[in-house]
Amino acid sequence: MKFLLILFHASSVQCFFDIDKVTSDVITRLPLDFSVAVKDIAEGLPTKSLTIVRGNSSNIRTQDLFELLCLLNEHNIQIINLNIMTRDYKEKYYKFVRKALDISEERTSLILCEPYECELILLELTESNLIHRTILYLFYWPYGEVSDTFLATMREAMRVAVITNPRTSVFRIYYNQATPDRQNHLTLVNWWSGRLYKSPVLPPADKVYHDFKGRVFEVPVLHAPPWHFVRYNNDSTITVTGGRDDKLLSLISKKLNFRYRYYDPPDRSQGSSISSNGTFKGTLGLIWKRKADFFLGDVTMTWERLQAVEFSFLTLADSGAFLTHAPAKLSETLAVIRPFQWEVWPLVGATLLITGPALWIVIAAPSLWQKRECDQLGLFSTCCWFTTTLFLRQSSSKEPSSTHKARLVAVLISLGATYVIGDMYSANLTSLLAKPARERPIGTLQALEEAMRDYGYELVVESHSSSLAILENGTGVYGRLARLMRRQRIQRVRNVEVGVRLVLSHRRVAVLGGRETLYYDTERFGSHNFHLSEKLYTRYSAIALQIGCPYLETFNNAVMTLFEAGILGKMTTDEYKNLPEQSRRSEPVTESDRQSSDIVDSTAQSQTQAESTKGLEPVSLRMLRGAFCLLGIGHLLAGLRIVMSLY
Repeated sequence: MKFLLILFHASSVQCFFDIDKVTSDVITRLPLDFSVAVKDIAEGLPTKSLTIVRGNSSNIRTQDLFELLCLLNEHNIQIINLNIMTRDYKEKYYKFVRKALDISEERTSLILCEPYECELILLELTESNLIHRTILYLFYWPYGEVSDTFLATMREAMRVAVITNPRTSVFRIYYNQATPDRQNHLTLVNWWSGRLYKSPVLPPADKVYHDFKGRVFEVPVLHAPPWHFVRYNNDSTITVTGGRDDKLLSLISKKLNFRYRYYDPPDRSQGSSISSNGTFKGTLGLIWKRKADFFLGDVTMTWERLQAVEFSFLTLADSGAFLTHAPAKLSETLAVIRPFQWEVWPLVGATLLITGPALWIVIAAPSLWQKRECDQLGLFSTCCWFTTTLFLRQSSSKEPSSTHKARLVAVLISLGATYVIGDMYSANLTSLLAKPARERPIGTLQALEEAMRDYGYELVVESHSSSLAILENGTGVYGRLARLMRRQRIQRVRNVEVGVRLVLSHRRVAVLGGRETLYYDTERFGSHNFHLSEKLYTRYSAIALQIGCPYLETFNNAVMTLFEAGILGKMTTDEYKNLPEQSRRSEPVTESDRQSSDIVDSTAQSQTQAESTKGLEPVSLRMLRGAFCLLGIGHLLAGLRIVMSLY
């Protein structure tokens, strides 16, 4: 036997057949007017390409097959004739259909086999997951009623039509996606008796699924505020008490007339991707295995997840972010020296070293020019000590010189020390005492990497989430963060709420997730306790459905209507209003909202962004303890100098 592929075009006809040996339990003849009926059905679908599949139980006469192929060709319907009598040829057919899935191309297959082989082919197509709304399988059922085995094998997302021949020159077309509330059921949708009863042959999905007629869906749900609030009971049941997506599902169900029951999924996680061993954990894995119809609850759309599920129109436009503990106040004891960081002190020292010799040059220049004898070393020492006392804001008992030039230089040095250094320092110190400085916030991935590498910070993410997939599959800074996470004892948490609680109780912990979810949790637990990073990347959430789901377009229309009307945004905002009064009155969470064009690497800007929005505090003696410490150090040094002078 050979695998036969025949292409028919209007311009030319090429027919290649293999004549199989006639065996028992095989189809040997096509019924009367079958070719004309198939031609009308193909035009009424409509389709421009038809794949005719013949198996072991098909040994159709050359005359009947030739009549069918040529009639289709005459009406500009491209024909692909496949003989799948061997396993290799059958695998080539499945590969041919799988390619259509990869390139999103429509495929219509007319399968001419005995009922028992139709059952086998349908089972293999289902197990291979060759299911999509763009693929239609037309089975010719030559006699009897469609078997229960065949009906039980069908999946709702799989487009299956069956052609029967109850009497001569009459053909009935049954379809599995003709009723929205019955599964594993074929409904009579059309028939042919000289011509089609109506066109199109099959009812469109948007008309079938605009009303689900009270159908009940079993929907998995996860506790993920503010999207779903789930209470887990002691009797292994759950109670959904609210949430944005719970309200969204309620609106969609009323619009499309269906009901739903929540249940607790086994893994209590979303699921990130298909693993190397061919498994997919979480609720998305249930949809991938077609054990659940759909799932909603801040499900982020990613490329890895698109290999297993389909997504509706977006329900949320969000961004990634990470949350850390709010920057702590810096020690008030060191406030007296904090206005000058270490970069300033070398310049101050250099100024002290330069001003003394400069004053000496002004005074000693005339004597050096006139070659008069003078104690230059003593004069140099006096000039250096004089300038030092000026900077220390102490009065000098002896001027190095009474000349106008020397006094002018001394006045300039005094003004610089008094107004430029002293007054600016006093102003900065007063502001820092009134509003104490805080640690530098962690607002970027680079800062988080440095904190994890050098200061012992730990990063946690939700198990089987899109954030975890970004770290596992990411490169650059994401890859480095993933490597740093491997040395942690705890890397994953059950949900984002658990991660936020960890951040609240441990200062050196960060949690990565969706920005809206993190922002809501910070408002719940007191936003003044947290610091929210800048936006990292754009992420979109949507409803996850089975690949090939027939009511995807219906769900899209409902979600788009809510989105365009602003109802989705209002429902999200309402969740914040439902927070307890003490939470809503908490100070806004600290946040890094710098634009990429405005990034300035300055300490002042970083400190400003790290400040909380708490009110200013009055200066107290407790804030001045650093000044008293300096005073004590000064007295100690003076005492030591007196003691040393006695000896």
